[in-house]
Amino acid sequence: MHLNRRQALKQLAIITAGVSLIPSCMQDKSKASIILKNLQVSGNQEQLLAELAETIIPATDTPGAKDISAHLFVLKMMDDCYAKEDQQKFMKGLEQFEKEAKNKTGKSFVNSAAKERAAVLTEIEAQKDKKDDLSYFYKTTKRLTIQAYTTSEFYLTKVSVYEMIPVPYKGCVPVTKQVS
Repeated sequence: MHLNRRQALKQLAIITAGVSLIPSCMQDKSKASIILKNLQVSGNQEQLLAELAETIIPATDTPGAKDISAHLFVLKMMDDCYAKEDQQKFMKGLEQFEKEAKNKTGKSFVNSAAKERAAVLTEIEAQKDKKDDLSYFYKTTKRLTIQAYTTSEFYLTKVSVYEMIPVPYKGCVPVTKQVS
């Protein structure tokens, strides 16, 4: 069988496209979806952070924290704006948080029911005076999740409409004479 040049190039293009698509189809699901410079976060840890953010601000008739990617905001802020020591405390606290959830519920935080997740958070909230890595992780995550939500496009356009200038300027209003 004799192939002409056009058929050979066509088959070569199809094979090249197939080979280039294979890596994306076989992507490691345990990798994080965000590129960070300083933190080493796995896909499972990112998912845990997403579920924690969603537990802090759950979706109702409005989007929840996971819908606006608050967990990615938390990771990016921690990676870019915090000192190395704080980043290490955060990552140790993340590991301790998962262990704490497994101790309380018998399963990972991601696989726990909403009531079990709330119970874990309530118990951590009750330990206000603790200064360990777990407490640091939870308080930082909660603060940054709330910051992400309240500065999101959804919040600033639908909930608390942001006005750049609080009072509109009307330049063409006739001046009336005041009676003293």
